[in-house]
Amino acid sequence: MATPRLIIPGLYELTLPMPLTSVNVFFLLTAEGVTLIDTGYPDHGAGVLAGLTALDRTPAEVKHIIVTHHHVDHAGNLAVLQRYTQAQIWMHPADADLVAQGQCLRPTLHGSPGLFNRLAFSLARMLLPRTIQPARVDHLIADNEIIPVAGGLQVIHIPGHSAGQIGLYWRVQKTLFVADAVMHRDKSLQLPLVIEDLNTEINSISRLARYDCTTICFGHGPAITGAAGSALQAYAAAVAKR
Repeated sequence: MATPRLIIPGLYELTLPMPLTSVNVFFLLTAEGVTLIDTGYPDHGAGVLAGLTALDRTPAEVKHIIVTHHHVDHAGNLAVLQRYTQAQIWMHPADADLVAQGQCLRPTLHGSPGLFNRLAFSLARMLLPRTIQPARVDHLIADNEIIPVAGGLQVIHIPGHSAGQIGLYWRVQKTLFVADAVMHRDKSLQLPLVIEDLNTEINSISRLARYDCTTICFGHGPAITGAAGSALQAYAAAVAKR
């Protein structure tokens, strides 16, 4: 069973396997309780609960769950976690409506540029579910809104991969959560395997690169600490030239 990995004090990354890849769930620990960022794949309930146990925390201590977007590997486990916790759920309205209906795939989704990404998208359509268990969302969050957790998490609306995708900026720790706007794979920053609109995706990456950060957390791939901001700025500049 995977165990959470310390990224910076109070923040842990749990990497869980799923078809074709792996996905990260983040545990933000404060004196007030636990905040989860994303929930994982539909069968990740036991893994997330085991992660809490490894951190000496209980489901009752989970006060907030922030879902970055509606895809199966990020919202798929939400309904399960709602049965074990009394957490308040936060999500952008463009994707929250789909989660409430149990939908996790828009018809506009397609592979990112490149043969590998197109093949990966074809496999994903065959292997991944197109629906999830419907789940409630308590708070519909807007761009630049501050979620009152850990001194404040700023919402960053970053469509392109998904119309309602959000990132988060934890200003007090200079930590940026980029969801699936950028992947960290094979020691390099890359486009997500699938997108809804390439130009919108590139604009979202450029926006993320403007934040002053020393740590970046990804939906897929290990977090970067230290020179994280400069790495993202260089990648955003390269992508903008496509």
